[in-house]
Amino acid sequence: MKFKIITICTLLFFSAIHAQIHIQGSVDIDMNTGVIKCNFDLSNIPKIEDYRILLNKGMNVKYFKNENNELIDYKGHYNAKVKGEGIEYILKDDAPTIPSTFHISYKGAFPIYENEFSAFDYKGIIAFNGETLRATEQTKWYPVIYDVAKDKLINSYTYNVKINVVGGNTIFINGSAPKKGNSTQFVSKKAHPLLLFVGDYDFIENDGNYIINTSVTKENSSKVFKNIEVIKKYLSKNLDLAFTDKVYLINHIALNKRKEGSSWGFNSYPAFAFTNLDFNKMLKENGDLNNRMFKYFGHEFGHNYFGYNVKSGELSWFWIESFAEYLSYTVIEELSGADFLKETLIKQAKSIKDDESFISLDKIKNENEIGNKYRYRVAPLMLKLFEDKFGRKKMSLIIKELLQLSENETLTLDKWKKAAINAGINEKEFNKFMKKFISNKKFEQNIKSEILKNYS
Repeated sequence: MKFKIITICTLLFFSAIHAQIHIQGSVDIDMNTGVIKCNFDLSNIPKIEDYRILLNKGMNVKYFKNENNELIDYKGHYNAKVKGEGIEYILKDDAPTIPSTFHISYKGAFPIYENEFSAFDYKGIIAFNGETLRATEQTKWYPVIYDVAKDKLINSYTYNVKINVVGGNTIFINGSAPKKGNSTQFVSKKAHPLLLFVGDYDFIENDGNYIINTSVTKENSSKVFKNIEVIKKYLSKNLDLAFTDKVYLINHIALNKRKEGSSWGFNSYPAFAFTNLDFNKMLKENGDLNNRMFKYFGHEFGHNYFGYNVKSGELSWFWIESFAEYLSYTVIEELSGADFLKETLIKQAKSIKDDESFISLDKIKNENEIGNKYRYRVAPLMLKLFEDKFGRKKMSLIIKELLQLSENETLTLDKWKKAAINAGINEKEFNKFMKKFISNKKFEQNIKSEILKNYS
């Protein structure tokens, strides 16, 4: 994603300062069998000495070839290592860095959950449900480059890809308008994370924005996007970082059984996917989004700033999810009002049990130690208290510096502290806050008590 920066250097969403990798080739999808077959050429790959090529565990590699169409031997077929959803591959071509160009051919088969449920569902699942296929950049359905030294994933590519589908009549790949038909060429000179959404569905367009796979009136789609522009403008004004891309809102079906009325969403900018959303019902009589939706979209749009660009190091979930949730607080305070903000903060604080404890951020050794309640409740409330203590203006300056640093560095608590000092916060005051709300053995209870005291 490309930000138009008003006061600081350009930030690249979902990628570091690497050159833009280009992917070209074909994708064949059979919706009836769950089979995906890909033939790709990757080019303009930056020089990276310590690298991995990541590909979904369900994909079977046929071969790698070089630019001369010669076979390349590789590590990863036997006793392979796994990172997230992908198997790690290293090309054995005697070069000190990853080749600037390579060809890969592979094929995979995935279960179809038609009138059945999976035990779980999340962004990293290649999801066939009998009607649609959902495959995000996190699934690594296409080769993703991992820079080991910088602990950075490079998954936003320019592309020229032909997609062929059996059993579907509509194709969407991130950054391009959805197309009707079962064979379509998609081209983008702008890099995007390659979210793929295929199946039997309709879509509606509004001034270059799209709502995909749901029935919604033209009038209501216009109102939804008007509200979205309000959220985008607020965030960009607050952070002094504007984004101008058209967006794609996708309604998808969760593979797991969920509580009635519940929904979950994810961001693959400029696409946003949600489950079980009725776009005709999310609006109030005056045409505004309801409060829940302002918060929902506020969080997801927050990921345009805190996304894969900050997914590095043991605190990655703190930077990705807690800051996005904090930004949703600022959105609802502005657009829903102080009363709804108070209601939200109190509800989240009360969700922290009196006997509940978490590992303090300064002692986290593994990213998985920051679980769901930690990243979506405890830590965002911590950030809200930080804003209450030092002011939103300074918080915004800190965020901008952290985002700038995240282009080619792993964020840490020390970098947060340095950014705070640069924003004008006294070091002793920062240390005092850290001692009570970040590194304290009972930091979570201190956060809960302070929120309830300030907002009840």
